[in-house]
Amino acid sequence: MMGVRQINKTNSIIVCCYIFLLTIGISYSSNLSLSSQTFQSQSSSNHRLPLLSLCCKWNYSLINKTCVLINESPKFPPVYDANSFKLIDLKVDHNNFHFIFDNPCEVDKRCLVEEQFKMLNNGSIYIENQPIINQDQYCLVNLNNSVYDVIQCCEFSDDVEIEKDNLKLNTVLIIGLIISLPCYLITFSIYSIIPELNNLHGCTLRSYVCSLFFSYLFLVIIQISDKDINQTACYIFAFCMYFFFLASFYWLNVMCFDIWWTFGGFRALRGSMKQRDRKKFIIYSMYAWGIASFFTSICLIMDYAPNIPESTIRPQLGESRCWFTTNSATNIYFTFPMTISIVCNLCLFISTALKIRQHTKDTAHHLRGSESRRHDDNKQWFNLYMKLFIVMGITWTTEIISTLWEGSGDYIWYISDVINTLQGLIIFITLVCKEKIKRLLLKRFGCSESNVFSRSLTRSVYNSSASRTTCTTTTGLPLQEKIDANIRREAFRLSKESAEDSDCP
Repeated sequence: MMGVRQINKTNSIIVCCYIFLLTIGISYSSNLSLSSQTFQSQSSSNHRLPLLSLCCKWNYSLINKTCVLINESPKFPPVYDANSFKLIDLKVDHNNFHFIFDNPCEVDKRCLVEEQFKMLNNGSIYIENQPIINQDQYCLVNLNNSVYDVIQCCEFSDDVEIEKDNLKLNTVLIIGLIISLPCYLITFSIYSIIPELNNLHGCTLRSYVCSLFFSYLFLVIIQISDKDINQTACYIFAFCMYFFFLASFYWLNVMCFDIWWTFGGFRALRGSMKQRDRKKFIIYSMYAWGIASFFTSICLIMDYAPNIPESTIRPQLGESRCWFTTNSATNIYFTFPMTISIVCNLCLFISTALKIRQHTKDTAHHLRGSESRRHDDNKQWFNLYMKLFIVMGITWTTEIISTLWEGSGDYIWYISDVINTLQGLIIFITLVCKEKIKRLLLKRFGCSESNVFSRSLTRSVYNSSASRTTCTTTTGLPLQEKIDANIRREAFRLSKESAEDSDCP
């Protein structure tokens, strides 16, 4: 009996130990299963977050196709809703996005997105009028700017041919600019040294040519330097070029307004002619340089002032290139003020042409000699400004059309760019290569053809009259009449040339 009890007791102990061990095993197994479920839940939760691809690791910048440590990171762009494309308050961090450090694009198939883009809350990129760029088609890149840029995977059909065409076009543009710059200088110098052209029209014309010279000077420096130019110089050149381009537009606007005012019959300023011209030139200078300074100041404020909303389209002059970074910024800060100037010039020219036509009809038989000559001078200045407007206005109008109309071909850009770079040569031919300028230059340096001809003719007439005093009285009267006729013709010719020597080239 005792043996049976001991066996039962032993079995009971074994069963209890087995139950205890089984309980511990079940508990460990349940905890292990729970932790596995938690890990899977967290892993699936990370995978549910939208992917955001960075071209390089944190604090690295992409320089010459290589990620280089710079110990600083730019800000992320603002986030927009993927359905409404409206700005939302979503922070770009590990709680809202799953970051991967990889450049999905091949080295030779990477394009920097220059257009204004929106980063959506699903991790994709939206550009207006373009397909959505998915997460595997781009990466955010640090290019030493204040905000991350976007590199997109792109396909080129003929990379080599496109590069060759761009190189040829760039060479042609540089050659055109190099030809134009001396032409601007020569035109400015000639209109400065001729006294007859030191009037209001000449001063405004010199200011216009000066603005064009400096704008294209900075442009040719940028074109030649290309990638060798440092960031600080790029900022300075971009803002200077922008300022002088706008100044040239509004100096042409000044000339159009002045000729419109001249034919409008408005009340003139008080004082003598020189005083009135001086006052008007000061006002015109404040207007042209002031408008250019105003828009340049706006660009400076939008780029460097604090607390500018991220959603605002900033100029970003000189950040990724020595001009505006995006087409939207170009349209707002450059195309818009340029369009205003061109439209105003067109309206002023149409109004002036109508006034000239009406004025010619009304006063054709009532103007005295000096008034008629002054009227003709103003008409010549109008024709001169019209040529300048056609040269500059038409080419920049094609630039506006090709910028706003996406269906326009590249050939429109090429034609307008080539004509714009040759503006200096065209202006030189229009303003300097004229017979009137030649006569004024000869007169300025004491080589006037009229004076030389007048002295030689006077000597010949005097010698002829002296030799004929010994003639008989029967032939004296006809000879004297011939001499008087020659002198009268010469006096008439000199008076006609003096009338032609007006202030209009």
